[in-house]
Amino acid sequence: MISFLLFYVFVPPVCLLLHEFGHGIAVILSSKSHARIYLGRSNEENKRNFSIGRLHFHIHWAFIGFCSWDGNLNKRQRIIALAGGPIMSFLLICLLIFLKQEVSQIAIHPLINGAILCNIIVFAGSVMPFPYPRWSGSLGNYPSDGLQLLRILRER
Repeated sequence: MISFLLFYVFVPPVCLLLHEFGHGIAVILSSKSHARIYLGRSNEENKRNFSIGRLHFHIHWAFIGFCSWDGNLNKRQRIIALAGGPIMSFLLICLLIFLKQEVSQIAIHPLINGAILCNIIVFAGSVMPFPYPRWSGSLGNYPSDGLQLLRILRER
C-alpha cells in the first residue's frame, strides 16, 4: 500500500515534468527563445525555482504541467516545440522498456511497469487531437499537443 502511494505521488508528476522538459528542449534547440516549464499552475505561487540556460523551471508539485516560450516562433519552430513533449514521452517509454529487460531485480519491475504505463498515458493524451476536458483543471478546454499540431499543419 505504501509503495503504491509513493508511486502515485512521485511518478506521474515526474513523467509530466519530463514531457514538458521535452517541449522546452525543443524550443531552445529550434529558436533563441526562453522556455518556461511549469509543473502546476502558472500563478504567483508557482515562482521560478531554478534555471538552466534558457530553460526556466516553475515547479509546484502537481498532476498538470505545460511549457510556454517567449516571442513568436515561426511555423517550423512551433511544430518542433509542440512535438518535443510527445517525443520525450515516447523516448522514455522506449528507455523504460529497455531498462526493464536489463534489470534483473524482479522487485523493481512493477515500478518500471507503472512508469511505462504513466508515460504511455501522457504520450497518448498529448498526441490525440482534442481539447482537454473541463475537469482537467487549468488545462480545461486547452488544446492538446496533437490538436495544436493539427491546426498548425492546416495553416496556409
